[in-house]
Amino acid sequence: MSDDSEFSQHFAGHDVLVTGGYGFVGGHLVRHLLRLGAQVTVVDNDYDRARPSLLKGMDTGATPLRLVHGDVTRYEDVEAVLLERPFRTVFHLAAYSVIERSSREPIAAISTNTMGTVNLLEVLRRREAARPEALVLSSTDKVYGEMEGDRYTEQSPLRGIGIYDAAKLAGDVLAQSYGQSYGLGTVVLRLCNVFGPDDYNDQYRLVPRSLAHMFRPGGPRPPELYFEAMQHERDYIFVADAVRAFLTAAAVPACRGDVFNVAGCVNLPTPEVVRRLVEAAADHERGFDPQRAEAISANGFRVATRGSQVGASAIVRQHLDGAKFFERTGFQAQTSFEDGLRHAVTWARRRYLGTVGAMAGSVS
Repeated sequence: MSDDSEFSQHFAGHDVLVTGGYGFVGGHLVRHLLRLGAQVTVVDNDYDRARPSLLKGMDTGATPLRLVHGDVTRYEDVEAVLLERPFRTVFHLAAYSVIERSSREPIAAISTNTMGTVNLLEVLRRREAARPEALVLSSTDKVYGEMEGDRYTEQSPLRGIGIYDAAKLAGDVLAQSYGQSYGLGTVVLRLCNVFGPDDYNDQYRLVPRSLAHMFRPGGPRPPELYFEAMQHERDYIFVADAVRAFLTAAAVPACRGDVFNVAGCVNLPTPEVVRRLVEAAADHERGFDPQRAEAISANGFRVATRGSQVGASAIVRQHLDGAKFFERTGFQAQTSFEDGLRHAVTWARRRYLGTVGAMAGSVS
């Protein structure tokens, strides 16, 4: 299953719940579900009209979308939403997703990434009438920890030891346990780094942070790469493909009760990611402001020393084998890394500088 006509047959006219739907990936998933004709409820503890989101301004009653302020760490919040109506599908994306913050605030990270998942599972265990056909949970490649060999398969040992990694690992495994023990239609997807437009986390995530530097209104600054990341290798997947993976996992009955790696479009050393991002930004900017474009190219990127952070555990090499998900569903990433970068760059340029030429400003 891969095209919208097939997905529409599955989702159109049905109630769907998305936890954490006000965030980056969640917002794209919700927008796609609405286009398919689904009736979508979003529950998010950071549903704030001042927070940037792809869903901002959509909760007007003119669309089949409801935004509910709720916290998955509160059992009563989860229960209230799930018992309000029968959902055909639940997508669980709510997470304490910033690794640096997780290491500084371990209780909050564990409460959300582990107990938030348990609350959702427990409500469904206790209330059979409220059970969806599929409960799709967003996990991460970081549950595997440091890689042995050339890739992770679903049979690789789970050795994530950082606070974020371990909290996600616990939720991942408990979801599988509840699925097998109580007959819940759980599907666990282990994703890599998702990138694309409408990612507002320009403080922590590599791609939006780099774009914010290059399209800074006062003049471009070189993106910053931490020295500790110079040897890192990571997978990347464009956000539209990540959304399609979620929809596929929910719509294909053969996925239920299982766990899958979602392979990206590319595996690259982190310095190469930033180099290509600089090149894509400069190429795009030449159509607006040649002086800024040349400055972006000349700046390149700079390497900074961040130093060690207590509680943070950096994995050097990561690479997901997606053969199992492909064999079960035919899923493959469709957007190339270069095309995905162009989409991200176009959006970032429009966000920071608009769509007309601008003065290059000072270069630092």
